[in-house]
Amino acid sequence: MAEDALAFRILRLAKPALGVQQPLKFQLDEDMTSDSVRRTTHSTASSRGYKEPFADRAQLQTAIDACGVSGLMVLSKSFGDAYLGESFVGYIALGNRANFRATEVMVKVELQTVRQKVVLYDNSTAPLPFLAPGSRHDFIIQHDIKELGIHSLICSTVYTGADGERRYTPETFKFTSANPLYVKTKTRQVGGDTLMEACIENYSKGPMVLEYVRFDAAPPLTTVSIDIRDVLLTDFMSDNPLGTYIDQLQVLDVGCGSNYLFRLTRGGASDQPASSALGKLEIKWRGSLGEVGRLQTQQILGPPVPAKEVELKIVFVSDKVQLERPFQAVVKLQSNVDRQLGPLTLAMAPGVSQSTKAQPPAAQDRGMLRPSAMPRLTADTGNLASANDSASKSIVACGVTSHIIDMLAPRGSTQITLSLMPLSQGVQQLSGLVLQGSHDGRLYDRLQPFEVLVGA
Repeated sequence: MAEDALAFRILRLAKPALGVQQPLKFQLDEDMTSDSVRRTTHSTASSRGYKEPFADRAQLQTAIDACGVSGLMVLSKSFGDAYLGESFVGYIALGNRANFRATEVMVKVELQTVRQKVVLYDNSTAPLPFLAPGSRHDFIIQHDIKELGIHSLICSTVYTGADGERRYTPETFKFTSANPLYVKTKTRQVGGDTLMEACIENYSKGPMVLEYVRFDAAPPLTTVSIDIRDVLLTDFMSDNPLGTYIDQLQVLDVGCGSNYLFRLTRGGASDQPASSALGKLEIKWRGSLGEVGRLQTQQILGPPVPAKEVELKIVFVSDKVQLERPFQAVVKLQSNVDRQLGPLTLAMAPGVSQSTKAQPPAAQDRGMLRPSAMPRLTADTGNLASANDSASKSIVACGVTSHIIDMLAPRGSTQITLSLMPLSQGVQQLSGLVLQGSHDGRLYDRLQPFEVLVGA
């Protein structure tokens, strides 16, 4: 079978590397033998001017020469590593190695993965008129790597030979893409919000600079980044030293990681059903010579969200809460259904709240009223009742302890102001507020613990 007249050659267009040279050299015959042996060995060289060991071993004209960086750039001798999220750029040359001219040359380049096949180059609509012997046709292809695993670059050409017959020549080049990053996430419920921590580790073979890490929350969630590094980068001004800016860059060495924290808040009424999907994490980085990479994770799932017809949430608390002084808290009732609800009862369940920190013994001997002796109002009698039966209660109702909501409109909301009194100092948890049906006693929602700082 005759050899194909046309052949493909491919070169990956990647960023070059810094040319690093070792200024200190090691020679076995000079560095590991005695002076007498060396002088005997170099007797002939002595006549031409013998130099002592380590003479001219380090050629350092300036201090920067000691690092071994010559200032030259070195092209890679291999295909290199391909990573997910980066752009693959290739230089393809189709050459004619026969002694005749190929005519009506059509070229097609496809990239095939496990899931899809993408056409990167195709001149079938306008083929080359001819390709003379020894000449070539060059072009550049580019593709964003979005899948892991084996990638097959299929290059094919159809041309007319010297005998007038159409010939087909395919060639396949394969490379494998790897994951440059490893992302771990953790979620935690804090009140009505969700805290998500993301740990990003560098799994590539070189350092990288994280340009940004952004979390795109799924509706109806909104996200806020809790990261002091965002403030530092924002405060950077052009008149600051360059070293200050470099210190603020998020450089990830090989095998190292960085942590990020996001607070997710669920919005108001939404026509979408409750879902455990939180959103996607988008990461953009740059390599050592500025090559750009961008990745987006799959949908990050949080704990299962139960479908609630009505949700309770505290939207306001007095700015300054003092011990044994009444304060106000506003509770919002949000309907998530398309029908009217009511009548509803918002009431304090037994054991409204508990302290999150034990009260020091000295705080009970300052002449102030102890929690065990503090009276409170009961919902059914309206009289003052002793709290000796529950000394652990730290916040009690001051006044009316139950409220009736006659009607809650579809997807509507209403707000109720509560009057409360703290009985313990420190960080306390307000809880125990329940919403029930007035007729059937059905439990619609229970307020999540809400932390309140009580001062002296």
